[in-house]
Amino acid sequence: MSSRGAVYRRTALLGTGLIGGSLGIRLRERRLVREIVGYDRDAGSLALALERGAIDRGASSAVEAVRGAQLVVLAVPVLSVVDLVREILPALEPGAVITDVSSTKQQIMEELTPLLSGRQVYFIGGHPMAGSEESGIRGADPALLESAIYLLSPARGTPEEILERLVGLVEATGAQPLIIEPEEHDRLVALASHLPHLVAGALVHSTLSGGEEEMVRTLAAGGFRDTTRVALGSPEIWRDICLSNRQALARALEAFQGVLERLRRQLERGDAAALEQFFRQAREYRRRVPHRGRGILPELFELVVLVPDTPGVIGRLATLLGETGINIASIEILHVRELEGGSLRLGFREEEHREAALELLRRKGYRAHCRR
Repeated sequence: MSSRGAVYRRTALLGTGLIGGSLGIRLRERRLVREIVGYDRDAGSLALALERGAIDRGASSAVEAVRGAQLVVLAVPVLSVVDLVREILPALEPGAVITDVSSTKQQIMEELTPLLSGRQVYFIGGHPMAGSEESGIRGADPALLESAIYLLSPARGTPEEILERLVGLVEATGAQPLIIEPEEHDRLVALASHLPHLVAGALVHSTLSGGEEEMVRTLAAGGFRDTTRVALGSPEIWRDICLSNRQALARALEAFQGVLERLRRQLERGDAAALEQFFRQAREYRRRVPHRGRGILPELFELVVLVPDTPGVIGRLATLLGETGINIASIEILHVRELEGGSLRLGFREEEHREAALELLRRKGYRAHCRR
């Protein structure tokens, strides 16, 4: 889909934090909507969103922001979504589409179904699988959306054309839409996202319980840092995510505890063969985990571009290509050396987009080549 034409006339962005801000910046820089009206309970965040170009103007209330909006994006904590929909519902125009960016879906959909029944307003749950250790509008970066899987869970009865329009918008941001049922969404993200956060936190806590946290911090190497990186996330956000997906997450934890118990027994009896098999199977599965933009998503046409070691280079590349209507489906950092730069692998859904990107990048002085 070309990024030159607006998909929606007016969009309301309720919540201007990391994800809301990143999405707003991308929608505006690619002219995917004609106007974004923002609202945030934090006046400072709203002002900074305006300064950073995530919104065209701010509103004094959520109700004011959604008046006349064709699309309403709820970039708020998961446990706030239903109450916010209840607040803005009387102000929505017929045909308006509401979407969120929450990490869980089933509870939201169950509570919204009776609320929206009989109304000409459509809810399509959204979940961009993107994030950062940064938080708030200061950390907003439209490059977070590049090649990110963007899960969409439409409410039952959503007209096909309504869903297709939002899918087109998501594609134009550079993300990769994937339609999924709410129950399946919550089960899968419990395993792929929520459980790793709990495990990271538990690993950190396990070092505290022995009273040797200072020494552990001193000795902590790449394995500990990599495994616990996600523990840097917002405690408030992750509290709400866990509570809203507690059933699926509890089942995932139970299965994980079973694995740990088997490991404990293997260690106690000194079962070298079982331990080796455990690590071998884990390694083989980990090797098969697809890069972003692979696996269940379509095969891509790829090129590799050498880039300098300068801040914002990925964003500049994405903007350069996006301004000419070339949509990047996947970005992967292949190798980087400090002060020397590195290489990026760019994926495109259409071969002609790859060829156009290759020509443009070379014309702009980048060294790039196709991957066949």
